[in-house]
This record gives sequence, structure tokens and C-alpha cells, in this order.
Amino acid sequence: MFKFLLKSLAYLPLPILHGLSGPLYLLLFYILRFRRKVAENNIRNSFPELDATERMALLKNHYRRLCDVALETTRSLAMAPTALERHVSFTNLGVIQQALQQNQTVLLAMAHHCNPVWAVLAAGQKLGTPVDGIYKPPHLAWLDELTLKSLSRFNITPVPAKTCVSTLLQRSASTRAVAIVADQAPRRSDKAYWTRFMHQDTPFYLGLEKIAQLFKYPIFFMDIKRTGRGHYEASFKPLAEPPYDKHSHAISESFARAVEQQILRSPQDWLWTHRRWKRAKSLYD
Repeated sequence: MFKFLLKSLAYLPLPILHGLSGPLYLLLFYILRFRRKVAENNIRNSFPELDATERMALLKNHYRRLCDVALETTRSLAMAPTALERHVSFTNLGVIQQALQQNQTVLLAMAHHCNPVWAVLAAGQKLGTPVDGIYKPPHLAWLDELTLKSLSRFNITPVPAKTCVSTLLQRSASTRAVAIVADQAPRRSDKAYWTRFMHQDTPFYLGLEKIAQLFKYPIFFMDIKRTGRGHYEASFKPLAEPPYDKHSHAISESFARAVEQQILRSPQDWLWTHRRWKRAKSLYD
């Protein structure tokens, strides 16, 4: 049933989907209260200077935009690749293309901010080179199949996170871009880099810096801004480049600061419903 609903929604025009975003917001925020406590705690701890009224306004704006992004991402399952040109623009794509033209594979690091799925899909159309998207496969096999079909239409090769190193080794002879969303919470069993982030001790995956160090890829941060409903602008900021010090966590620290700046500029566009701070630092020791 859910599969049929998802595929049906994917074929609806974007204005209709945005029209459905309002009812979806009411359902998630007021009726199901989808991860309300998680988002409320995250916002309260990240913005201690805000009063209760300001925090509630931020929370509601976040859920409205979350619903927009969820439906926009659903639309990409059936959207024509060229249609994204009207929704995602790039300000300095040349800095990436210059590296690619020198046969240099690059890492594109981003956060759960605005619509990272559309940004990666649009980059796959614009860069003129293969793009590997490192992702965590969903538990539902049919949903994973839909995801793979969608990505393949946009010149994106999905690479499961668990096998990304071996896959990247197999593809190391070809020049391409490797996209990774790196602001997830690490599992307790994972090694992590800890830093102060949004007023809290926060662990970051070491995957980004390990890939960069292993393959000696330069890293660019994809900074995404919302310019209007269903419209985004992406720019690329150099984050780090080889040679790398394998004993340093400068890459993870630079990424954390880039994500933090992005959040502070537009806090309603970050994924506050994610359990980013679900474990204390002592539980990782």
C-alpha cells in the first residue's frame, strides 16, 4: 500500500505536492507528533539563548520545511532529470569542474540541510562526470530498489556505506565526484571524533576523513541555501586538500564548523528530528 502511494505521489506535479505539504505538516506535527520530543530537545540545547516562543516558532518552521523536502524528494523518483535545472542552481561549479578536468576525483561533503538529495542529483547532471553517492540502504527492499532506479536516471551510482571503501577502490581508476552526507550520529561501535557543536559535545563519523586520507581526494563542502519554495542554490567551499596528516582530525573539525555555520544561517532547514545527540560521550568510551 505504501509503495503504491509513494509511486503515485511521485508523478504528481510539484505545485500539487507542495499543496499536500500543509496537511502533512498538520498530521506529523499535531496528530502523530513525529519525533517532536527529539526535535524540541535538539533545538533547546542548540539555542539556549532562545525563549520558549522563539523555539516553538523555529520548530514549526522546521516541520513545514521538512514536509516540503520529503515530498520534493518523493517527486524525484519520477522527475525528468532536466527538470531539476529549474530548481537547483550552482554559483561556482567551475571550482569542481577544474579539479575534474585535471583528472582529480573529488569528495563532496554535505549535511542534512535544505534538500541534499536534489543537490546531488542536480550535480550529477551538471558536472558532466560520474557521481558516486554514498548512502545507507533502507531496510525495505522495494524502497531500496526505487532509490537505485531514481539515482541511476540522474547519472548517480549508489554506493552502500558498508562497502564504500572496496567499491571506491574498484573505481579508483576513473575520475568522478564522490558525494557523502556526513553529519549523521555514529553508532556506539564506531570510532568517532568529538568536538563542541551547537553548544554540545558531539561525535562525528570518521568516514569522511578516512576516505580522503586513503584516496588523497580533495574535499569540497556543498553549501545549500533555500532561495524559495522548491528552489535551492548550492555553492562549493574548499574544505581540505592533500597531503593529509593521518594523526589529525582537521578534516572532521573543518566539516563540523562548516555545518554549524550553515545551521546558524538558516536553522529551520537542518534536520532537527534526527537523533543527533542520542548518546553521551561516556557511552562511546
